[in-house]
Amino acid sequence: MDNGISRTTAATILNSLKSGVVPRTGLEYITVGRKSEIQALLQDVSIIEQGGAAFRFIEGKYGSGKTFLMHALRNHVMEKNFVVTDVELSVDRRLVGNKGQGLATYRELIRNMATHACPDNGALQLILDKWIGALENEVVQFEGLVPGHEVFDVRVSQKIYKITSSMEERVNGFDFGKVLASYYKGHRTGDMELQKKALRWLCGEYRTRTDAKTDLGVNLIITDENWYDFIKLFADFVVKAGYAGLYVCMDELATLYEIPSRVGREYNYNKLLSVYNDALQGKASHLGIIVSVTKEAMEDPARGVFSFEPLKSRLSESSFEQDGAVQMRDMAAPVIKLSVLNPGEMYVLLEKLAHIHGILYGYTPKLEHDDYIYFLKQQYSRTLEGEEATARDMIKDYITLLNLMQQHQEMPKEKILYAMHI
Repeated sequence: MDNGISRTTAATILNSLKSGVVPRTGLEYITVGRKSEIQALLQDVSIIEQGGAAFRFIEGKYGSGKTFLMHALRNHVMEKNFVVTDVELSVDRRLVGNKGQGLATYRELIRNMATHACPDNGALQLILDKWIGALENEVVQFEGLVPGHEVFDVRVSQKIYKITSSMEERVNGFDFGKVLASYYKGHRTGDMELQKKALRWLCGEYRTRTDAKTDLGVNLIITDENWYDFIKLFADFVVKAGYAGLYVCMDELATLYEIPSRVGREYNYNKLLSVYNDALQGKASHLGIIVSVTKEAMEDPARGVFSFEPLKSRLSESSFEQDGAVQMRDMAAPVIKLSVLNPGEMYVLLEKLAHIHGILYGYTPKLEHDDYIYFLKQQYSRTLEGEEATARDMIKDYITLLNLMQQHQEMPKEKILYAMHI
């Protein structure tokens, strides 16, 4: 265990887990198990860095660690100079919908862009400014020009034009590049209003083509139908801006399973198929997408992802992975299935959390081997009684136990441990 963890990080970890949510920071201190899953996802990261694309589904029961794994990967790729973004799908945020739910998902993804220098989201303007700053520095370093020189702006503009022109071959790339150029023009001339208009367009906030034409001279706006094209364009652009690629995390795909209309579900599943095919057919570059989904939402033949035959045929297990004498998992398959943490892994996690709790409150936890074993036996006995024992619920109970022991240190630990109705 790394003793360098700060009290602030310790508080974030414990408060988040006690509330049943995954902390944004400090995941490296509490990651246990998942070695093969993490190795598979890191292989994807390598492919994305080299200009490829990857799409993975993380399937598991509620509380099995899907969101945890996604956030851990998010933090890792951010350290490797990726732009990362995430969205939790919901009734109002889907892949497509007749009330703009797809565009709402896009807006949330752009709003949640983050980088190592700006880890708490809202990084779009920083990315654009870094891009311009890097090009200006090139002109200073390699051409000996300084800001204010009559040729300086011309040379930077030429570099901007070269980059934006290179994007024209992409779908909707011409207008995307034109808006980037408008952002730079606003930067060069001190026209903050023009920069704001460019940002509004990139964030999908223009409602009519007429307004976009008037403000920015483009004939296109980002809509429910075309928003994914712009995710691909952003993946291309951030590499030109000096980053390794774009990594997109989508949580709660089960939201699509819950759409009451069969037509609505299939409309979304068809969009999912399109995005999946893009990644695997080489139509996207420097782009990674990871999606979490429950087993029921994935495999239910009536409403789940597998109810849409084109997706089922692509995502179903091979005969080698299905039940049989030999159990094997293909970690290169598009769907990574999470099993619950085993008792040994949970034991290690309990030790880690006790250590973190001690750091936060400045004491030495008194729990020993037999205490951990007793706690785990009590938790796993729920399963025997027909109640599902998830890692999330175990952790919430355990942090409550640690809190009580710390707050009542004068009391024998056994009295608290054995009195808890867990």
